Amino acid sequence: MLPKAPVDIEWQRDERGYYYRLLRLRPAEAGLTGVGGVYVLWTRGIHPKWIYVGATDNLGAAIGQARDTQEILAFEGRSSVYVTWSPIRPEYRDGVALHLRNTLTPELGQVFPTDHLKANETAIAVLPPG
Repeated sequence: MLPKAPVDIEWQRDERGYYYRLLRLRPAEAGLTGVGGVYVLWTRGIHPKWIYVGATDNLGAAIGQARDTQEILAFEGRSSVYVTWSPIRPEYRDGVALHLRNTLTPELGQVFPTDHLKANETAIAVLPPG
């Protein structure tokens, strides 16, 4: 049975308690290779925007690819792009990502090749990074 209120999941931060800047993060050094979960990209500043929400079996590869994707890098010129992730169990990943995509309405709606998202999944309500 799914909870009625959004679940507060643990979004990852650096050792000082800040969210990671995408271009400074080294996924392999952060131990993300082969780790599955959900990740979120966004910008801050005068016009903050949610950029992308992904669900993947390999956060290291997915975040590494995001660092090299022109659509993501286009946001870097306006403000730094930030990233966080949560290691969500495989059976819940698509539902969590679907809920975040529906509520945050990220700028990029496509699904990157390293990610998966089954549109027929039941959305699982979680709190976004904050």
